[in-house]
Amino acid sequence: MSNWKKAAPRVAFVSGGGSGIGLHMVRALLAEGSSVAIFDLKVAAELLTELQGLQVRPGQRVAACLVDITDPLAVEAAIDKAAAELGAPDLAFNSAGILRTAVFTELPYETFELVVRINLLGSRNFAAGVLRHMQAGGHLVLVASLSGIVGSYTQAAYAASKFGVVGLADVLRTELKLRGIDVSVVCPGEISTPLLAYEREHGSPITEAMNAFAGVLSVDEAVAGILRGVQRRQFMITPGCRAKLTRFLARKTTGLFHWIVDRKLARAYARAQAGG
Repeated sequence: MSNWKKAAPRVAFVSGGGSGIGLHMVRALLAEGSSVAIFDLKVAAELLTELQGLQVRPGQRVAACLVDITDPLAVEAAIDKAAAELGAPDLAFNSAGILRTAVFTELPYETFELVVRINLLGSRNFAAGVLRHMQAGGHLVLVASLSGIVGSYTQAAYAASKFGVVGLADVLRTELKLRGIDVSVVCPGEISTPLLAYEREHGSPITEAMNAFAGVLSVDEAVAGILRGVQRRQFMITPGCRAKLTRFLARKTTGLFHWIVDRKLARAYARAQAGG
């Protein structure tokens, strides 16, 4: 098995576990012998059957909890039910999220609010629910984004929500230290998931050019890097060398980073105006 700083989680709760990063994390945790509760709007019956076939130890379980992450009372009730059935979570991994992009002056309020409700308030709801049950030695992981550190073109709502998740995680890291609970925040660059496919189809080529600096990871590469960070209980986890460099430049050399961004923006805008 892999190298966990503490023991591999006996019980893990994963929001957004029906697809994307969350689903890949569920598979990785099952391989570690964890029982897993998945929280999502929908989990196909055939997927649940497939995941149940990945169990590696007697007594290991997989449960699907259908819930809207933006509904705090429903999330609380779903987590209470999962904790009663599987036990209190040793690891709670919030990856439920949404991406919608547009230049800020063309971004409807309703879209901005939806992104914040799912990404930021959803993180709050999941954290509040699991912390009713998590004991000392537990680990709370909130998935943010490199966009929670670096504001990119057309990502006003997404960046605002993910900057909020990073701030929330930082506060929880301090507060929960007193309870013996570790907190991590995952800040990856672009990953080849349905979320990125949606962005490529509907988003701006300028955004794509701007984000190219940090590179794109396959889901397998990203999850492997995220899992290593979770195992080590790192606070801020960013898989990929180029994404780590982007994070470093943005946080440590802001003036230089803005100069790089502005040059890339000017070139990308000129290409877009010229038709490619």
